[in-house]
Amino acid sequence: MTEQEFRQKVLPLQRQMYGIALRMGIPPDDAADAVQETQIRLWRRRDGIPEDEKELRLYCLTAFRNECISMLRRSKPTVGLDEAAELRGDEAETTEYRDTRHRIEVLIDTLPAGQSRVIRLSGFGGLDNSEIAEATGQTENNVRQLLSRGRRRLRELIANNL
Repeated sequence: MTEQEFRQKVLPLQRQMYGIALRMGIPPDDAADAVQETQIRLWRRRDGIPEDEKELRLYCLTAFRNECISMLRRSKPTVGLDEAAELRGDEAETTEYRDTRHRIEVLIDTLPAGQSRVIRLSGFGGLDNSEIAEATGQTENNVRQLLSRGRRRLRELIANNL
């Protein structure tokens, strides 16, 4: 991939990457750093980046998501046993949120592959239906249908498991 192609195909994804990072709970300054770090890594691996537009976009956003996850893991504070007993209310709510999200992710994994994929791209990736359609190679109507059925099934699973 040439510099010109990189500028035309990868750099326009900056805003979307930044938005994903903010939705993942990364502070704005760190989100900008994550975007820049991902672009540097993509530039270094530019020969391995897929040529197809859909694959390229998905490849770049996946690399970015992995960078954000790594950043969150590196910055995760550790809590000692003595401190764990003294969790404040907001920290307890955060822990409860993480537990609930983990349970929902496990339930999403039980859905059929197509439904699971589009729900993850929509809910966690922040993509809209047209972007999901591009990434998966499906029509927007099919994506809408998969999301609707997947969400309905997920609601049933949550109701049965809570």
